[in-house]
Amino acid sequence: MFAVLSMLVVPPSTKYLSYIDFKTLSCLFCLMASILGLQAEGILEKASLLICSRISNSRVLTFFLVFACYFLSMLVTNDVALITIIPTTLAILSACELDEWSAYIVVLQTIAANVGSAMTPFGNPQNLYLFSRYQIGLADFFVSMLPVGLLGGLLLAAGCLLISPLPLQPPPIPEKNHPRPQKIVLYCMLFLLSVASVFNWLPYQATLLVLLAVLIPLDRKTLASVDYSLLATFFFIFVLVGNLGSIESVDTFLSCFTQNSTIFSAILTSQFISNVPAAILLSGFTEHARQLLIGVNIGGLGTLIASMASVISYKFYISIYQKSTGRYLKLFTVLNLVFLAVLTVFELVWSC
Repeated sequence: MFAVLSMLVVPPSTKYLSYIDFKTLSCLFCLMASILGLQAEGILEKASLLICSRISNSRVLTFFLVFACYFLSMLVTNDVALITIIPTTLAILSACELDEWSAYIVVLQTIAANVGSAMTPFGNPQNLYLFSRYQIGLADFFVSMLPVGLLGGLLLAAGCLLISPLPLQPPPIPEKNHPRPQKIVLYCMLFLLSVASVFNWLPYQATLLVLLAVLIPLDRKTLASVDYSLLATFFFIFVLVGNLGSIESVDTFLSCFTQNSTIFSAILTSQFISNVPAAILLSGFTEHARQLLIGVNIGGLGTLIASMASVISYKFYISIYQKSTGRYLKLFTVLNLVFLAVLTVFELVWSC
């Protein structure tokens, strides 16, 4: 809506083409398509259930479920990690009679996905965009994000230790169609090509053409499953940011707001419009790439809408535990604010 309103102030023209980061849109599309293909084969869910069937202690189970989100999100984005693992988690906890801990564990998993995804350029959409927008070097990226991600991991481990180590009856593994090796290999190759494009090892245009040439005849269902609403959101935010930059008074205000403290600006903005739009919006008004990168990733913690991945977990949880909505939101807010405060203070001390 705001993008459309901005068009009334800055009429559409060929200048709009310069607003759009086509590489980010292309790489995000290719990553989503390849990951959805792997997800459809059920390999991640089957591996999780197989491992859980070997666990007989509730604390160990919690560590596995939480850190599965932490590590998986580094590879397949925080959204996909949660979409894959949360439904399986809820089924496992119910089978193991751990429903009373379900809200706490799902909140920890959500934080784990947001923290873990911060540590790779393709772990979440905002990283993918900023990595491309500022041409951040791989070493610089890891130097910036590893301390935050590792401290977040330690806090998650401390949170897991609060679970009592009760004996469990391992959940049964349901019989499902076996994954098809050929499809798994195909989507792994497409995923690797997508990652290569993120790092500029391959032209993103070539990867996009290869993916479309393979999936249009072989798997149109996966192409139809791509989150086009996310791509459209990116597109319109690019337009909005470009138009705002063309309005002198707005450009001056946002430049001052962002330049005074890029990290705090990113964290605060993320709480109200989520970290992906915040990254795109503020990137038009600052060249402090490292601070913006850190700010929007830490800013994914806090309110429920600070990261849209958090909304995914919430929807899965309340679909089963409708009467526990209030308890979930309280736990979510308290734990997220604790993580947000600790990581923010750490970053300020670390940067001094």
